[in-house]
Order: sequence, then C-alpha cells, then structure tokens
Amino acid sequence: MKSPGLWLGLGAATAMALGSALAQAQDASAPGAATPEAGADATASSTPAKSDWPCEQVQRPEISIGSVWHGPDPESAAETWRKDQAVATLVQQIAPRRMPQDQAVDAVHRFSAGYKQDRATVLTAVFAGLFETMSEERSEIIRGIKHFNNRQDSLSQRIQEGWKQMDALDPTSTDQKVIEQRIALQQTIDWDSRVFDDRERLLPVICQQPSVIEQRLFALSRAIQEDLSANPNP
Repeated sequence: MKSPGLWLGLGAATAMALGSALAQAQDASAPGAATPEAGADATASSTPAKSDWPCEQVQRPEISIGSVWHGPDPESAAETWRKDQAVATLVQQIAPRRMPQDQAVDAVHRFSAGYKQDRATVLTAVFAGLFETMSEERSEIIRGIKHFNNRQDSLSQRIQEGWKQMDALDPTSTDQKVIEQRIALQQTIDWDSRVFDDRERLLPVICQQPSVIEQRLFALSRAIQEDLSANPNP
C-alpha cells in the first residue's frame, strides 16, 4: 500500500506523523483490537446524506479547466503531450510539490524561451500535461481523505462499543475475571482514543491539500499564459 504521507504530499514531519497515526489505527496492536474496515473511494456525485467528507472546505470532485486556463484549446494536446519528451520531462519536474512553486514557475519561463514558431502548441501541451497529472493527484488525495474519514468513523464506533461493554461490567465486582475484563477493555479504549485524537489533529492539514494543488496549477497555468501572451507565434 502506498504510504499515506506520500500521496498526501505533506512536509516530511507531517507526513511521518500521519503515516504513523494511520498505521497505528490500521494495525491496532492493542490487546483484543480489531482492524476497522477500509473506507469507500471518492465519487464524482454530490455529497451523500451520510457524508464521508470531513473537511470544512467544500468538496469539488474535479478541477474545471476554465477556472485555470484561458489559452488555446488543450483537448488535442491531452492525447499527445506524453509523446513530446521535453514536455513530459518538464511536467514530471514541476508538477510535484517537492519543487518550490517559484522554482517551478521559473522552469516554465526557461522552457518557453527555447521555443518560437511552435511555442503555442508546445506550451499548450505543457498545460495539458500539468492539468492531467495534478488533477489525478488531487483525486487521489480526495479518495485518501474519504478513506481516512471512514476509518475514523470505524474507530469511533469501536470506542463507543468498548464503553458499552465496560458499562455492562460491575465496577465494584471483586471477581478476578471481571476485573481483568475491565482492565483489558480500558486499555483498548485508551489506545483507540489516543490514536483517534492523534489522527484527528492532522485533519486540517490533510484537508488543505486539494486546494494547495489547485493553487499550484493556477500559478503554473498563469506562467504559461504569460509566455503565450508576451511571445505570440509569428
């Protein structure tokens, strides 16, 4: 399974913390703990009655091309951009967030300066590649957020069930078996609660990631369009 920290594109420290929290909840090594069921994938439909979207930000399943691009129609380039090795290499270099955004923008301008007659065609292909690559990453993150939320729901239900089992056991009993059962249940509840809280603290950072990708795509798209406007084909 892909590391959660990687697909969320977080900073190193946050990614490690998230991966640890998810691993704890998934592998749950507390005595008697059961692994929660995995969540469902993201859908392109509106939010269902029982929402699997935990973020304050409004869920937008897809990025609209019109919101980030006002250049030439990229439809044909979407089918061919991978065939241009220079374009594909640039996209692979600047789409990932490990490259600072200002450096990615500079890379676009340097790349654009090397083209004249076919600049519009090539730069449109660059946008098509960025849009496809970054949209796919964003969709994967949305699926991950929903998976994350569903696992939290499962963990919360398990905690509640643990408390119900505790309530069914007499706290004043001197029966050694009852005492041991209560101790084991309390340990499991404490463990699950700590895992739940640790993961919940990461949610605001996770929820920001789709918007971070949108903002990066917009900045790179704007850089491409600036070069198209400043250096039109003869």
